[in-house]
Amino acid sequence: MRRYGFYHRYDTATELALLNQLWPLVNDRLNFFTPTKKPEGWATDTVGRRKRLYDKPRSPYQRLLAAGVLNPAQETELAAYKATLKPVAMQRRITEIQQELTRLAGRKTARLEQHIAWKAPDPAGLKTRAS
Repeated sequence: MRRYGFYHRYDTATELALLNQLWPLVNDRLNFFTPTKKPEGWATDTVGRRKRLYDKPRSPYQRLLAAGVLNPAQETELAAYKATLKPVAMQRRITEIQQELTRLAGRKTARLEQHIAWKAPDPAGLKTRAS
């Protein structure tokens, strides 16, 4: 959530609509086009230290096909859906939505900052250590 939606507070209907547009795009990008490594086990090097072993990077879509749990109709349906996806356009749209969310949240943040009075910390109770 935070990687794509950032740490802003979204509490308007416009922001909710943008988030509802963002998540399907992010899910498709991650599931069809983002390869990941999965741990396979451990190995010991010549010094005796343990090292984690990983398999080849593959997307969740490729892992699902390799698992063999889908029937042929489901495989064709997923392949047809993947063929309709355009990764560059998808990433462009994700970036546009993120910029719009940041712009909307920036306005609210600026308004809140105007209402908050900044107070300098009281140095009387601070102790410093001589070097």
